[in-house]
Parts: sequence; structure tokens; C-alpha cells
Amino acid sequence: MESLGTLAGGIAHDFNNILAIILGHASLLSRNRGNPEKQAANTDAIIKATQRGAALTRQLLTFASKTDILFESVQLNQAVIETAKLLGETFPKTVSVYTKLQADLPLIVADPNQLHQLLLNLCVNARDAMPKGGTLSIETTLVVGDVISSRFAQANAANYVVLQVSDTGEGMDQATKRRIFEPFFTTKEKGKGTGLGLATVYGIIESHGGFVDVESEVGVGTTFHVYFPVQIFAEAGLSARKDAAEEIPGGSEMILVVEDEEMLRELLRAVLSSKGYEVLTASDGVEAVEIYAAHRKKIGLVVADIGLPRLAGGDVFLKLKQINPDVRMILASGFFEPGFRVEMLDAGAKEVIQKPYQPNELLKSIRKALDS
Repeated sequence: MESLGTLAGGIAHDFNNILAIILGHASLLSRNRGNPEKQAANTDAIIKATQRGAALTRQLLTFASKTDILFESVQLNQAVIETAKLLGETFPKTVSVYTKLQADLPLIVADPNQLHQLLLNLCVNARDAMPKGGTLSIETTLVVGDVISSRFAQANAANYVVLQVSDTGEGMDQATKRRIFEPFFTTKEKGKGTGLGLATVYGIIESHGGFVDVESEVGVGTTFHVYFPVQIFAEAGLSARKDAAEEIPGGSEMILVVEDEEMLRELLRAVLSSKGYEVLTASDGVEAVEIYAAHRKKIGLVVADIGLPRLAGGDVFLKLKQINPDVRMILASGFFEPGFRVEMLDAGAKEVIQKPYQPNELLKSIRKALDS
């Protein structure tokens, strides 16, 4: 019960901060109606706060082993560059962030979202260890497997990419160091941390076949060494990410939106209508099946939430397949049971996307599904 209290207090603290940012900037939008520059800043702050909330939810789900791991070839240096940019925008100016990245670092096989989560957790932990400021250093290097196997008997890869995150903070004694990866263990004040950050880091490293080592000295600082195996089946190249702000083409097809949250349902209707689509809506699973049965020849795509009243989104999909085996459907939810995504894709769903999502992400998925 004490552990749950610590967890709840930390989450409540983080979410209340996020909600305060959203509420504050939302209230300023109408006040800054005549100042497009200030309105843009308000909107940007709301989006960033929402992304922080989504990241906190992902951290909880990762810790609870309630997320699927989606491996792909990843360039660690690129992930560090993106993270360092975010830290520069959000960390106090008293914390200096430095990077030292080895050139021509080989790709690793990893889940990009979990890799960013690991980096952020380590860096936030380092920031909190330097309440009066200091230096946060992030380095990447390549080492041969023999060096790692002398420290970790299970290490059997030929080479390892090493991520090193160092701070000049308060450091830890041996007793604290022994417990840092325990769930709910935290040295932070009540309400200032969930005790999940490093436990989540440890879980991510293990799921990626890696290892972690920690050096720390009280009053000097702490260094985390994370070792990722270089796997020979990593792809030679990476697909470039398109700019999220790019203009997504619309269309004139009819789309059925199934969403029980009224505000989100109306938002989706407005976004899709603005792109030229004809939109029908349903607020529960049974209504969705009835509407589809009545308009099956006109409906080009169904976009449905998973957690629907009366009939869940996955069951809606299976019933629509009975009506039309070629039905096109995109499923969305804030939480999927492990394996659900693969199960639905195998059954023929065009895509299964995680909430919250940017409107452009959904528009891309819709256009891709309709054109397939």
C-alpha cells in the first residue's frame, strides 16, 4: 500500500502539472486572439504538454509490460540528438547538456519509442540529481563484445553500442545504488517522483538484450553505461521520417467514425470534413454495425475506438467483416493488450494506432488505407 501511495502521488503530481500547463495556455488562446505569434506559442505549449502526458502513460504501460515492443533498425546517435534538443528546450538553464557521439556508429535493433523513453528517464534522473545545476553529458561509443563479457557473463554479441549518461550531481552511496532499479524506490520528496523511472529503464534494457552498469560517488556524480548488442540483421538503411507538418492530401470518400467520447468524435468529424471527406458518426459499437449495414456500399473506411460501449471495437471489426469481407478499418485506443495489435492486423485491419495522435498522423493513415 505504501508503494501504491508513492506511485499515485508521483503520477498525480506529474499529471496535475501537465493539466495546469494545458489549462493555462488554453485560457490564454482567446485573450491572445489578436496576436497570432502568442497564440502559436500557446498552441505549441499545449501540444508539448499533451505529449508529456502521453509519455507518462507509455512509461506506466511499459513498466507493467502492457505494450508491444516494435523492433526496427535505429541509429542511436540520432535518438541522442533528438533528445538533447528536447532537453535544451525544457531543462533549467543551470543544467548544461553536452553530447559526444562516435561517428559511423552501427545501427541497433530497438523499439524507437522505448529508446527515447530510456534516454529521457536517464536524463531526467540526472537533472533531478543536480538541483543547483551542473553538467549532463551524453556519449556514444562502440566496444568489442569481449570487453562486455568480462563484466556480464551473458554478453555474447561481437560488438556493443554503448550509451553513457553522466551527471555532476549529488551521487549515491552503495546502499542507494543497490536499490535504484527497484520498482517504487525513490529518493525524491513525496509527490516528486513515481519511483518508476529507473525500473522502467532496466526493463527496457533487458527486453533489448542489453546490459547496464552504474558508477556513482557521493558529491561527485553518477554515470550510467548502457550496452546494446549490434545485431547483424540490422537493416543497412533507415527510412527518413517525414515532417509531421507536411500537407496531407484529403479526399471525397465516406468515412464512418466510431467514438464514444463526444468531444473527440466531433473533433474528428471537423478534421475529416475540412479535408473533403463525407463523415458519418456512431457513438457505440452496435450503432456502428447498424450504420455500416445501411451504407456499406458508400462507406470507404471505418475509424473506430477499441473501448466502445455495447460492442468493443475489435468485435465491431469482426462483425463488419461478416457484412463485407473487404471492409477497410483503422482501430485506435489509448491502451492495447499485448498481442492485440498483431491479432487485428492479421485479421485484416489496415492499421492499429495509439492515442493520443496528431490529426496529421490519422490523416496519413486514412489516406494510406483508402489508397491500398
